[in-house]
Amino acid sequence: MKIGRDKDGYVRIKGTLVFDMVLADDGQSYVIKPEPEHLLGGKSIQDKYQIEIIFKTSEHSNLPQVYEKDGRIKSVSAAKNRKLEDLHINPNGAACLCLNIREREYLPNGFNLPDFFHNLVIPFFYGQSYFEKNEVWPGEQYGHGIAGLLEGYLEKDDVHKEGAESFIGCLKPRQEWQFIQKVLTTKKRIKGHYPCICGSSKKFRSCHKNALHGLWKLKRDVAAFRVNI
Repeated sequence: MKIGRDKDGYVRIKGTLVFDMVLADDGQSYVIKPEPEHLLGGKSIQDKYQIEIIFKTSEHSNLPQVYEKDGRIKSVSAAKNRKLEDLHINPNGAACLCLNIREREYLPNGFNLPDFFHNLVIPFFYGQSYFEKNEVWPGEQYGHGIAGLLEGYLEKDDVHKEGAESFIGCLKPRQEWQFIQKVLTTKKRIKGHYPCICGSSKKFRSCHKNALHGLWKLKRDVAAFRVNI
């Protein structure tokens, strides 16, 4: 891979990502560059992608932005009649590596390239290869966009006022914010038979149930911590 700076001064890494990874049957633990004993009972994939990493943040993530450059994911999206966002590609074309509210969990030692590649980049492209072959995702997956953010918030059990305020800050730039703001500032409780926040025609409870519960939790936290909306 080659590294350099673009005309705007951002560091860029560009080239071929080659990986060899095994995901255990539990759908959670994995090994990169596995030994023969790691292959027993796991799902092994060897693959490569043309990628570019731009060291700048976006409204979707505080991490460097990762792009797949040879159009492979876009081709899979078209072939399987799925939206790019369903393949975890953000509207700006960058990979959605993880929920932004969970970035620190994936990089507990702070940002560094080895952990960035091993904990996020390689597992993301492993998932793409797995989906391309099997038409399902390996392991547990969050919904994309706003639904995934609310699902992730539901799982956080250590939320404090600053955490709730930070999460609200992540939501404000999104197009769904006006709806969420209304939910958070009125006494009326959004119910499961309402249309799902993801934009589908399905009911909230049968489409992204955990996102609904995440929104309820956020409403409770906003009230408990007296967070300004």
